[in-house]
Amino acid sequence: MDLFYDIACKFISHYKRVEERNILRKIPYAIEKNVSIRYPYNISYPELISIGSDTTILGNVRLSNYSYLTKKECKLTIGEHCYFGFRLCILVAADVKIGDNVLIASDVTIVSHNHGIDPESEIPYMDQPLQTAEVIIGDNCWIGDKVIILGGVTIGSDSVIGAGSVVTKSIPPLSIAVGNPARVIKRYDMETHEWKKV
Repeated sequence: MDLFYDIACKFISHYKRVEERNILRKIPYAIEKNVSIRYPYNISYPELISIGSDTTILGNVRLSNYSYLTKKECKLTIGEHCYFGFRLCILVAADVKIGDNVLIASDVTIVSHNHGIDPESEIPYMDQPLQTAEVIIGDNCWIGDKVIILGGVTIGSDSVIGAGSVVTKSIPPLSIAVGNPARVIKRYDMETHEWKKV
C-alpha cells in the first residue's frame, strides 16, 4: 500500500510540474524570469499577461480576460518579486497593473469591470455592456486576506489594505485602509518615521 501511495504522489507531483510549465510557456518570457504559477489554475489569454521575474502565484488562481467582450485588448501586468496567495481572482476587462514587491494574501478578488445596471432596459443585467476602468496597485503594497478591489481604483505605493476590506475608491501612498468600503485609518509620516492615525 505504501509503495502504491508513493508512486501516486510522484505521478501527481510530476503532472503538476508539467502543467505549470505548459502555462508558463504561453506567458511571454515567464520561464526565463523564474515565474511560478502553481497548479491548478484557470487562465485565459495568457499572451496578454506580463509577469516580472521571481514572482510566485499559488494554486487555484483565476486570471480571466474579457477582451472578447470589450472589443479592445486589455492586459494584466504584474511586477517583479511579487507573492500571491491561494485562490487569487483577477478579472481583466480594462488594464490591471500590479507593481513590484507586492504581497497579496489568499482569497483576494480584483475586478476592472462591472455589468451595466439599467433596470429600464429589456436586456438582463448579465448581458448589458460592461463598464470598465483600470486598476493600479503600486509597488510594495500588502493586500490582506479576502480583500476585494473594484474597477477604477488606484492603490498608492507602500500601502496596506486590511483583511476583508472592499476597496471602492483610490487609496493614497503610504496608507493603511480597512473596512467596507475601505477608508484610510493611518498614514505614514516620513518626518517622524511612524504610522499616524488619520
